Amino acid sequence: MGVRRQAAVATAKVLATAVATTTVLATAVPAQAAPTIVDTGPLTPVAEVDVERYAGDWYQVAAVPAIFEIQCYKNVRARYEVQPDGTVGVRNTCQTIVGTTSAVTGRARSENPPADSALTVSFLKLGSRWIYLGGPNYVVIGLDPDYRWAVVGDPDRSTGFVLSREPALTGAQTTAAKAALTANGYDLCDFRTTRQDGGGQAGSFC
Repeated sequence: MGVRRQAAVATAKVLATAVATTTVLATAVPAQAAPTIVDTGPLTPVAEVDVERYAGDWYQVAAVPAIFEIQCYKNVRARYEVQPDGTVGVRNTCQTIVGTTSAVTGRARSENPPADSALTVSFLKLGSRWIYLGGPNYVVIGLDPDYRWAVVGDPDRSTGFVLSREPALTGAQTTAAKAALTANGYDLCDFRTTRQDGGGQAGSFC
């Protein structure tokens, strides 16, 4: 066999080995699922939300005043629990001016898995089925790396929430939360701080 022939055969063997190795690696390493593209209007969701870490109790530090919270005097809180089907159970509570507790339960589903940063929350149930209307109405637009605070918006900006694991944010956390809101086109003066025992009093957020 000539030198050129030997070189050609050797090159072919190297290429065949490379192709085989690439095939094995491609088979062994599953492809990452691309996030579902969903219309969130002018809002920019965070890249990813780990729903297991996001679950638990949150205090509402500030919010755009909404009719569904008109009965709430203070201590507005939310509890999120991941369900077996992947949806998230929602329980919102607050204390009324006469000292009673107002509560509502709902369910949230992700609209952009596996990123899970844009959800639709429903408080409408028909039998055993939750009814989800419209597109996402709970878009996480700001999130602390340690999941200590979060900022949630709605594409039409009719609602907005600043949440914390504690009754109040630190100065640095407040600055970061406000930056997330302004980056997404919110007017900070549309927000009111929420009365929380051990936290802040009602007032302007701007």
